[in-house]
Order: sequence, then C-alpha cells, then structure tokens
Amino acid sequence: MGSTSNDQRRLPPADYLHQLRVELARMGGISADQLDAPLPHIEGWTVHAVVGHTGWVARWATRCLQTSADDPPRRSEVPEPPPGAEVLSWFAEGVQDLIATVESADLAEPLRQTWTGPQPGSWWLRRLAHETAMHRWDAYAAFDSPDPIDSALALDGIDEVFESFAPQRLQFAALASPGKSMHLHSTDVDGGEWMVHFEDDGMRWEHAHAKGDVAARGPVSDLLLMLWSRLPPSRVEVFGDTTILDRWQTAAAF
Repeated sequence: MGSTSNDQRRLPPADYLHQLRVELARMGGISADQLDAPLPHIEGWTVHAVVGHTGWVARWATRCLQTSADDPPRRSEVPEPPPGAEVLSWFAEGVQDLIATVESADLAEPLRQTWTGPQPGSWWLRRLAHETAMHRWDAYAAFDSPDPIDSALALDGIDEVFESFAPQRLQFAALASPGKSMHLHSTDVDGGEWMVHFEDDGMRWEHAHAKGDVAARGPVSDLLLMLWSRLPPSRVEVFGDTTILDRWQTAAAF
C-alpha cells in the first residue's frame, strides 16, 4: 500500500549481503568471557544463547538454500549448539558455510523453503541480514551500549515486520485494538513513515503521514527495536494512546 511500493524500498542484494557480513563479524568478535552475561531484555537468555541461536539459524538457512521446497530439510537435521566457549568456533563454522552458500546460490530461484512458503533465495538473504542485526544488538546489549541497527536496514526491517511477521505471528487477541491505528515516524531517514490500521484478526498498513490513535516518533533503529520488543515505547516520543504500544509488545511474539 502507499505511494512507494515495497519492491522499490527493498535494498539491493549486495547491501543485504554487506550488512549480513558486518553483523556476523560483530557477533564473531564476542569473547568467551562474555558468553555468560544475561540479556537484560529477554528473560532467561544469555549471550551464549544468542550466539548459539544465530549459529543454528545460519545452518538451517544454509540447508534451505541448498534444497528446493519440493525436498525441504528437516529441522532435526541441524545440530544444537555446543556448551561453553565451543559455541564460538561452532558459530564461525556455520557462518563460513552460510556465506559460501549465499554467494554461490541462484537467489532468483523461486523454490526455496521458508516459513512463509516457497520464496526466492533472495528472501533468505534479506531475512538473514535482519536476523543477524537484531541478534547482534541483543548480544551487545548484555555487556555494552550496542550500536544502532543500520538505518537503511532498519527502514526495510520495519517493512518486513508488517509484511511478514505481524500478519502471521502477531497475537491479535492480545493486541485487542480493532478499529485503532498506529503511526510511526522516523526522525533520521527520509520516507520513514508507516500508518497501520488494526482489525479483529489482521491489519492494513501503508507508507503514509496521517494521524493515528497512537504515534511513535524517533530514530528508525529505535522504532524497529520497539516493534521487536527490544526497547520500551518510552525510548521514543509517544503521542496518544500509549496502551496500544504496550499491547503490541505483549502481542508481538515473533
């Protein structure tokens, strides 16, 4: 919806690959003595858990890119991460295989396994760039003030939330906002505005400037992190019915 099509806003594949490399390298720079640090924003998770999860996703994505949707891999084929500091070398091995696979894959090939059904390989490149950036932020939040997510990637990441995650995974009963609307306005990126209209069990959205029942205004990285329940709404400027954003964070079990 809106005056700017989603395809026009997508980053070039080379940009997704660059961001994937950058964020994987940042995560690869984590040291063994940082692994036990708890994440302040995800109860029960440690840096080890984030590194292990990201290494597991790298292996899963590699298998999905190497097979067609007609012969999808099984999640049980992917080994679980090892305990202790071994997870760092295990992570590095998975990353090496993933990058080699991405670079050699035909990303236009339409039959690739994803949780949204068959997609071209470029779907995985985009998803992996966002996945890794978010989990790099998670890991560094445990022992440092993490750098924001790259603004161009975060702009696309908000589109991805509304395109892929919210329609399938947002718990609309918990959101309890039919007939309500939400406006997001980035302060650091041109074109960074979204208007979302909630329904009983779905939503409509567009790139637009309009008045919503609640509006959130701030850097685009902070807006994305808020949608993913990494930052509280209080980290950005909020106008109107703040309870909608609180309920969003409860309902966004992504």
